[in-house]
Amino acid sequence: MGKLQDFLMNSDVQAEVQTEVSIKPFPFPFVLKSITEAENKEIRKSCQKATFNKRTHQKDVETDADLYANRLLIACCVEPNFKDAALQKKFGVLGAEALIDKLFNPGQYAELVQRVQQLNGFETDINELVEEAKN
Repeated sequence: MGKLQDFLMNSDVQAEVQTEVSIKPFPFPFVLKSITEAENKEIRKSCQKATFNKRTHQKDVETDADLYANRLLIACCVEPNFKDAALQKKFGVLGAEALIDKLFNPGQYAELVQRVQQLNGFETDINELVEEAKN
């Protein structure tokens, strides 16, 4: 057995990591958690749209990068729970994605998404990952 396999066999690898992120002007930190690759694939797949290319007779699959970033943030945010109906009702929106759009200005949103990416081990920009996934 190799060293890495020995490590995996004899250790409890922590699958989920939690952290708190402070975003101004919110008085309390956001609680974020990491997700597994299986959860990430599910999110990414839910953001893909397949179209039939009549010229090449091939199926083209495109990933909506904005939708992916929103859904990744929703999946990783423990506190607040963007799926909470009462919170959505308070801000007059339906759905977690609409709530995110209502709560944050562009800078706050970008900072929170960047922290989610870092927490999940993305060292490169999410758009680069989406382009790589397309190919």
